[in-house]
Amino acid sequence: MRFKTESLSRRSRGFTLVEVLVVCAIISILAGLVTVSVQFARGLANVKATKNEIQNLVLACENFKNNFGYYPPSSLKNAPLGISGNGYNEGIEALIAYGTTQKKNGPFLVDLPDDRLSNTDKDNLAKKSHMKVRSVLNWTQGNNELLEYTDMWGNPFVYIEHRNYKAKQAIQYMDSEGQAVTVKPVKSEKTGTYVNATTMQIWSFGPNRINENGEGDDIVSWRE
Repeated sequence: MRFKTESLSRRSRGFTLVEVLVVCAIISILAGLVTVSVQFARGLANVKATKNEIQNLVLACENFKNNFGYYPPSSLKNAPLGISGNGYNEGIEALIAYGTTQKKNGPFLVDLPDDRLSNTDKDNLAKKSHMKVRSVLNWTQGNNELLEYTDMWGNPFVYIEHRNYKAKQAIQYMDSEGQAVTVKPVKSEKTGTYVNATTMQIWSFGPNRINENGEGDDIVSWRE
């Protein structure tokens, strides 16, 4: 009877402090594992979505070429526009400008989400240049901003058309933090020739948000 009485007494007191702490620790560990798993899954989803977006950009460039006979230039300085921005993010700015033309079956870039269009380098066209873009490309953009299309992590996509691979002037981009970044057309280590030598190169800085020029975790148009 004494043993039964002690057992009932222990039950009536509930959990001890040690037991509560152990339970809390287990719950914390499980919550941490769930959080890590969710973040990992979200990271994979963002990478996959970025790969799809890059392929859509490539497809838009191909459709543009089929109608115009050339790929969208990777600088507004090139013909037929011949105008200047501020020297940053020129490739993706030019791709957005040309891709949204309404001439010759355009636009070729459609349904781009507003929250992914940015002006990280605060680049605006002068009135005369804005009028020229509207005239040459039948541009319907209401303001004079040179917009970029940004990836899932807020950095502008890099776009370099093959005619600019050998440009003497360094290609400058400005990232989401306002830092200047130099990008270079990528060459194959095996052949020494430019990757996608007759088309274009497009890439994202990837999840680490650092340009590695097509290496590291950069997400590129020429690899699965």
